[in-house]
Amino acid sequence: MNWQPITQLPEPNKPVLAYVQNAYSGNRSLIIRAQYAPAKTLEQSSDCEGGEYDEDTDTYWCLEGWYETNCFDEINWRVDGEVTHWMLLPEKPE
Repeated sequence: MNWQPITQLPEPNKPVLAYVQNAYSGNRSLIIRAQYAPAKTLEQSSDCEGGEYDEDTDTYWCLEGWYETNCFDEINWRVDGEVTHWMLLPEKPE
């Protein structure tokens, strides 16, 4: 699959490669592993700042947006920069 513009978002909370411009308050571009999280779909630890608390479910949610995805599923770092394109992750080697 080729790079997709942001006009077509990936499946929610599915790790993809993301092209980020002006990453981390700099004037550089990066390709990172990330996921797009619609509102109230990515749970956040109650120890973290920001996010949104839902009294009905007693759950903290990450705000809608792009989050860097690493090997620790419970840690979600909000992407700092503008995600302009995304691509599915390549297949695992056999």
